[in-house]
Amino acid sequence: GFLSNTVDLANGRVAFTTTGAIDPTSYVPALQAFLPQPGALTDGSIAFSNRAIANLSRPYYPDGVPGRPPGPLSLPISNWSVFNTGLELDLDYSQTALFVASYLQAIGLTVSLDGTDLPPIGEAPTNCTGISRIPNGITLFGGSVPIYRGSTLVGAIGSSGDGTDQSDLVAFLGLHNAGVVLNGAIGNAPPSMRADNFVPQGARLLYVQCPQAPFLNSTEQYVCEGK
Repeated sequence: GFLSNTVDLANGRVAFTTTGAIDPTSYVPALQAFLPQPGALTDGSIAFSNRAIANLSRPYYPDGVPGRPPGPLSLPISNWSVFNTGLELDLDYSQTALFVASYLQAIGLTVSLDGTDLPPIGEAPTNCTGISRIPNGITLFGGSVPIYRGSTLVGAIGSSGDGTDQSDLVAFLGLHNAGVVLNGAIGNAPPSMRADNFVPQGARLLYVQCPQAPFLNSTEQYVCEGK
């Protein structure tokens, strides 16, 4: 979705109109139907990595194959752009609009939304989504994985380097190695819970994608395999 606006400075007014706004909660049943898995995102039975979420957030699924349907967390290619991606934007959309409206009111303009004048908003929002656990929104690059204690989700870890495959490696393998040092106190999700068990539309989701032979002092090829 997006906002269009009409500015009437002579009368001190800015009128916003919403176009194609999507309630972020609508993505949950869309993903559940796509997998298909009725409890996805609600019952904790599936461990989603950022790589898996990114797979599901592309305008074609699988990514890069023209003519395929969009992932359930993406807009169709006809409406998609790098500035209008689907869930990634819609999580931030309302708070961004509130921030803009708050600023316009602060400089003395009357702001309306879809024909109705907004009440005073006061201080601008400081949370990008209004959701305490993801205050800055999400990104659609690989590089983060959930942390488990056995089959219980206890946290997550992310990294960002000079490529998404390298970022996956640091987060996934780093967590695995930490679990080894800590005698299994924490670790990656059990393989049976990971999102890569699903093959929607005939294309398997990826959990992580680590680079081949990443170490200068080792000839090991597939350092994330089997972990």
